Amino acid sequence: MSTMIASYSTAARAPQQWATTVLSEHTTILRAPLIKGENDREGTRFRLASITDMDDHGFLPVPQRVLHLANAEPLARKYELQDYDVLLTIVGTIGRITIVPPNRSEPWISASNMLIIRFHEERRANAVAFTMFMKGPRGRAILQELTHGTTIPIISKKAFAKTRIPQLTDEVRALSSELFEQERELYRQRAELLQKVYQLQATYPPE
Repeated sequence: MSTMIASYSTAARAPQQWATTVLSEHTTILRAPLIKGENDREGTRFRLASITDMDDHGFLPVPQRVLHLANAEPLARKYELQDYDVLLTIVGTIGRITIVPPNRSEPWISASNMLIIRFHEERRANAVAFTMFMKGPRGRAILQELTHGTTIPIISKKAFAKTRIPQLTDEVRALSSELFEQERELYRQRAELLQKVYQLQATYPPE
């Protein structure tokens, strides 16, 4: 009998319950080691994705920090980010999540406080479905349950790999994609409204 979980969406078309599957059956999960920049400016440029680069919506923007790597390049290449990898913070600040975009002009790597979650099939659609699930109440509850440590909160990669997620059906992927795009649009509108607020504030006092 399939394990069932409550739907993470309030959308009218969302079923009240979905069958689940184990995350590790559909993904490769990595955690990059700490990779430090080198003084050799002749080394290969890598962009280092960190929590400060993450938006609360859409895809990961271009990371700001650049590392030049020569001796550490083979290690960095082993953990180089690929299209539609999901990044999830699991040390300190728990649960920030984003998706690596395609068409990057330079190699990117992740900070060591993140998991790299790489789906084997339907990578974009499954990454979006997983990301939207983890942002919802059931996903947040899973993160809370798995978090341990009093001084520095942390989640074990091994424990997280056993997470149960909604089965990645066409229905789940379609609904998640719709919610993902709605989220991006709402944040776009929010940015526009904030800009109008700043413009309004700039009019006082009148000159």
